[in-house]
Amino acid sequence: MRIFAIGDIHLPGGPQAKPMDRFGEIWRDHGSVVARNWREIARDDDVLLIVGDLSWAMKLEDATADIEFMRSLPGRVVVIRGNHDFWWASIGKVRKALAPVVALQQDHVIIGDVAIVGTRGWQCPGSRGSADAMSDSAHPEAGSAHYSAEDQKIYDREVGRLKLGLENLVRSGTPHRSRVVMLHYPPMNPEHEPSGFTELLDRFEVDVCVHGHLHGAEWIATAFQGRRNRTTYHCVSADAVAMRPRLIWPDA
Repeated sequence: MRIFAIGDIHLPGGPQAKPMDRFGEIWRDHGSVVARNWREIARDDDVLLIVGDLSWAMKLEDATADIEFMRSLPGRVVVIRGNHDFWWASIGKVRKALAPVVALQQDHVIIGDVAIVGTRGWQCPGSRGSADAMSDSAHPEAGSAHYSAEDQKIYDREVGRLKLGLENLVRSGTPHRSRVVMLHYPPMNPEHEPSGFTELLDRFEVDVCVHGHLHGAEWIATAFQGRRNRTTYHCVSADAVAMRPRLIWPDA
């Protein structure tokens, strides 16, 4: 078994279809490119992690075609919510619609001997400006130009959710050899300062952390990538990996 990851696949979303090539040529027909690239490398026992911003749909019923796209991908697919996934309803409804795709929300799944914990995260203190070229200011959780008291509140809540997910994994007592954490937002600010997220990754001895959210060469370059203490970090937003899922486990 191998584990690959990609994020921010931004599928059309039914009536709210958003032409992605407005963000550059790399986004032209990108869904087909992602699917083709994954099918070229995937084996039956491989796992694909998609770290949020799955669909532009605003309602679950409008995401039907995008859900079918994810369900059609080979291997085992695990997803989390991104800041643009407004279609993501209650976790029970989302899991029912996505099955057999696994949807994580501050909880975990164990596949083989790897435990995978997933939650959305939030921009870290010290972040300035929008790292998301696709933000829609009509939605308060699409990102903000300045770090605010509301950002701090959401950040604290999201750190708590990751903590809960990791604690529940340990409490379950299920044997596993490696730990992977899926976040949508980067777990550090652009200065790569420690955060509540990195503190938890260190404390719970997480082997790999993957995230997306960042778009465009300038913002992607702000992501910490590589090893810090025990954990290896990867930014896997679709344009950061040229629409080709990245091998993250075993160590690439």
